[in-house]
Amino acid sequence: MMKHVRLILTVFVLSASFVMAVVFQTFAAGPLVSKPGNKHNLSAANTGVTYRARSLADDPANVRGQEICIFCHTPHNANVEGGAPLWNRKFNTLTFQRYSGSTLFVIKNNSNANYGTAGQRNFQPDGSSKLCLSCHDGVSSLGAVKNGSPIAMVSDVITGFASFNPADAANKMRYGHHPISFVYDGSVASAINLVKGADSYKFPPSLPAVKLDRQGKMQCTTCHNAHQNQSDDNTFYPSPNDTRKVAPFWVYGAGGAATASDDQQSVCTACHPMDAGAVPPLVTPGLWP
Repeated sequence: MMKHVRLILTVFVLSASFVMAVVFQTFAAGPLVSKPGNKHNLSAANTGVTYRARSLADDPANVRGQEICIFCHTPHNANVEGGAPLWNRKFNTLTFQRYSGSTLFVIKNNSNANYGTAGQRNFQPDGSSKLCLSCHDGVSSLGAVKNGSPIAMVSDVITGFASFNPADAANKMRYGHHPISFVYDGSVASAINLVKGADSYKFPPSLPAVKLDRQGKMQCTTCHNAHQNQSDDNTFYPSPNDTRKVAPFWVYGAGGAATASDDQQSVCTACHPMDAGAVPPLVTPGLWP
């Protein structure tokens, strides 16, 4: 009898362990930037992504294309403009038309928001957002690193949903994008609430993972972690945008059986409270032109 009990308990424990392993394996954070499958790993070995370097088999001279960090960072002769972290890329000279929503008018007219580079209200991205746009501007060559000759790429310029090229019809920086590169503090949140309604915005963000930069500015890195996606990267918006993925690389993973949709809601509600504390259904964005 005891043998049967032990056998049943053993089977139960093993089954539970297997189920837990499957759950955590399925919904765990995505691969690190140093691993295959991470879209910010542009090395030739990461064959499952669109934007990557050419392999040595295709281009024997493309030795540096087999590296990983080189596409963004360099230990020597780095671009350190604005405190860039040993950046191995040049900054573009594009002029971006900034976010056009009603919130912008509050931000740009609030002196505390400091909406622009070095105190100038020129409405251009700065800080870490400027780093992101050195690849995501839709015109810069991904292989055009600061040090050395260009790295040969399979696909060299980001296009489509991940591009913020101001010349595109969508002009996402103006029409389909959260405002960035402005100081977000209690006074700015209060000023926005006067327009949007009481308690529409909160400060500080409720999630520690949702961080402002050292100047207290809202940047791309406030919501996104370029080095690792926190959960399922294969979450799509509902129809008619069912071919468009929910933006990946959120800074926070909701955990458990969470997907990128849950991560997105958690990150958004860190600053944007929802009625009755409920997390609303995923909002489907309008189709971009």
